[in-house]
Amino acid sequence: MSTDRPVPLPENTVIPLASGVSVQLQNLGQSAMARVLLREEKLTELEIRGDIKAATILNRSPFKLSVETGLWGYSVPPRPFEKAFSFHTVETCRCVYPYRGNQEMSDKSLQQRFDCKVYLPCHQVMEFKTTYVGESDEDRMLKQGGVVVFEGTMEGITSASMVRVPEWVYRKGKRYLKFGDYSLKELILAADEQMYRHFDALLEEAGHDNDDPAKRKNITRKQHTIADFMLAMGRIKEPPPWRNSPKGPMKDACSRCGAEYVSKTGVCKCGFVQDPFLAYMSSEIEVEHVRMKTLTKEQWEKVRAEEKRRAEAQGAAA
Repeated sequence: MSTDRPVPLPENTVIPLASGVSVQLQNLGQSAMARVLLREEKLTELEIRGDIKAATILNRSPFKLSVETGLWGYSVPPRPFEKAFSFHTVETCRCVYPYRGNQEMSDKSLQQRFDCKVYLPCHQVMEFKTTYVGESDEDRMLKQGGVVVFEGTMEGITSASMVRVPEWVYRKGKRYLKFGDYSLKELILAADEQMYRHFDALLEEAGHDNDDPAKRKNITRKQHTIADFMLAMGRIKEPPPWRNSPKGPMKDACSRCGAEYVSKTGVCKCGFVQDPFLAYMSSEIEVEHVRMKTLTKEQWEKVRAEEKRRAEAQGAAA
């Protein structure tokens, strides 16, 4: 039976949480105690009904997938070229507490009222589907693809398996989760079709940039990785002309955005300090900049000498 008020319990009551941390009620305030009890009640109910089930994300692309919602954050490693996919399985729930009432209870005429919304593993992995696959046909034309999500773990799963797939449906302005049974092989084929269409478009864009010498610097590390991946998968017969070294990273590429940069000051157009020594000597950054920590001993000796020269020059000018 649910309640809006804290349930009296012995002071030495200890509640083990899903995170593995045990909470002693006597150390909690009244509001926090109410939230803990409500969460444990809802999680216990879901567990007894068998509604808490793991969910898995398959990554067919050569890039790391990341989703950060503020409530949870997960990453799926890039797919190695020699393997069919990489994957990540989510097994735990996330709980949030929409506030309903007066938390401080300074006004005794108002009762504290809390709600507890539980996000099942399937709710969480659907963020990957929304981010990388999309929900509408227009989304699927623009997004990367190569992602499959389903309920359950990878134990006993083969390409011939039937899996339970979550999908969003909308009713009266609200979003609900429904499930359907699909062949994993067909899901992978659909994910690949979207992914390869997206990659073909990026390779075509890189080809157009390569035709214009002024735009060749716009070819990114991501496009080089795609070229390597498409060659390894047999989607193209030979590397594009702008991909001179299929096995190595692009030279003079920014470590943050992946773009090839042409800079006499060591700073990429995205603002990242690619060469901190050159950036300092060009007076683009100060010696306290965090990227200066990457300098070598020899570079620091030159920096100290430059600091002394600048101090003397400023003193002479004064």
